[in-house]
Amino acid sequence: MDKSELLDELRLEVGAVPDYARTLHDFYKGIVEKLVSRMNDRFTVCLYETTNRAFVLKVSAGREIDKKYVPFGEGALSLAAIRGEILYLRNPEIQSLYIPFYFGHHLLGQLVFQAPLELYELTEDDFVFVKEISKFIEVQYKRYLLNERNL
Repeated sequence: MDKSELLDELRLEVGAVPDYARTLHDFYKGIVEKLVSRMNDRFTVCLYETTNRAFVLKVSAGREIDKKYVPFGEGALSLAAIRGEILYLRNPEIQSLYIPFYFGHHLLGQLVFQAPLELYELTEDDFVFVKEISKFIEVQYKRYLLNERNL
């Protein structure tokens, strides 16, 4: 399967998550699990929510994440938040994408993708894909917010 087919299938699978996710946490979990489902265990996808003081890990799949709480001002999550756009970082082994998502102009959180350089090359197609996923989260967030207020 080529990359464009893989990304198209992931779009469909992620797009179906609201069909069964009842809560915002279920929605986040479904997205993360769908995104990592086609990769091996050396890939990581995780989602951090923003609190008043830090980024807090809510869901992760793939490789273990050791930073479950990242205070504002520390690390790549803060850099992506300040820039307000996707941040791409690369070291000799891993390439990472930090994708902020918003409710209006308020930062809700960030998706983080980490892929081994030897197994996967991030391209412009991947950047377009993750932007679409962040917009999807933003749109669906409103729905879950309204649902949870009505409970």
